[in-house]
Amino acid sequence: MSMESDVVLRNSLDAVDRFRTRVIAGIIFLFVTIVFALGWLMATAAARTGGSAGQTKILFTSAIAQMIFVAVCTVIIAFQITRMTKAILRAIELSPRRQSGDSR
Repeated sequence: MSMESDVVLRNSLDAVDRFRTRVIAGIIFLFVTIVFALGWLMATAAARTGGSAGQTKILFTSAIAQMIFVAVCTVIIAFQITRMTKAILRAIELSPRRQSGDSR
């Protein structure tokens, strides 16, 4: 029985690691896609309106700064959730097994 619980625990920890990797890859992909889309939209708008290049650069820089901030916050939250999940699974592993006659 102990061997089965060890296998289940190891599989759970591996699943948490795989999920974290997927989340980070997804966030990076989404960020790059948004940067390209925003750049394309701003370039199209600047070409059609003939707006000043300085204003477009300021807008683009502020949008990038906001996206970087949101991406960093998302990664921090993902790492925190992963760390806490591992801590909970390790605590479950280290907790004493209840006896079948224990009513608590």
